[in-house]
Amino acid sequence: MQFSITTDYAIRTVMFLATAGEIKNATEISKSMGIPKNYQLRITKPLVDNGILKRIRGVKGGFCLLKDSKDITLHDIVSIMETTIYVNRCLEREVHCKRFADIPCPIRDFYADMQEEMENRLRATTIAQLINES
Repeated sequence: MQFSITTDYAIRTVMFLATAGEIKNATEISKSMGIPKNYQLRITKPLVDNGILKRIRGVKGGFCLLKDSKDITLHDIVSIMETTIYVNRCLEREVHCKRFADIPCPIRDFYADMQEEMENRLRATTIAQLINES
């Protein structure tokens, strides 16, 4: 599994706003990250819709964190931005399994363990931790 560039930019946007500690408009955010402003707005919309960012409208408007950076995990952002976070589609629903999960499947069990480890790591890692490590 590979996270999309949109997810990567979403994480970096949240980190940027956490570090800035103030309202930043889409132009400031996009310039700091080197991405088109319209793309930046597509990134921020789901983050606003899901309570990670707050959008302030008006001349001095922009975006800021709605939560403290220590309360925002990578799992929060990834699960918003990605259509799925499963490492293999056999974990999504039983209908994708060619074996229909009739008998134990060692590769499915491996994927499930790997999925659990990845999700636990994403849930355990906050934006504040990432900022403090850089």
